[in-house]
Amino acid sequence: MARLVVVGTRRLALPLTAIGFDPVEAVDAAALERALNELSVDENVAMVVCGESQVAGCTEAVENFRRNGKGVVLVVPDGPEPLGIGRAGIRRAIEEAAGVDLLGKAETE
Repeated sequence: MARLVVVGTRRLALPLTAIGFDPVEAVDAAALERALNELSVDENVAMVVCGESQVAGCTEAVENFRRNGKGVVLVVPDGPEPLGIGRAGIRRAIEEAAGVDLLGKAETE
């Protein structure tokens, strides 16, 4: 059965556990990196949601999961100011799939 997983702080995880995500607590980038490495070998993981503030410290682990894992990683804003990491990743994925930049550049890019 496909698993939906949220990796991060309780603040990030709580709303998603209400709709069926499995929580994996990670309070810093090192913990997020360890969790992603473990989840990348789990064939049942369909989606992993992570917060931008932690992903900023371990972008290589996210890219490694995307290359080796069976599921997708969705990076969401989790701080007072969005860092743009999640939007940039979604924009890149859409551009690769559609062959055109459908979202356009953000004002901060």
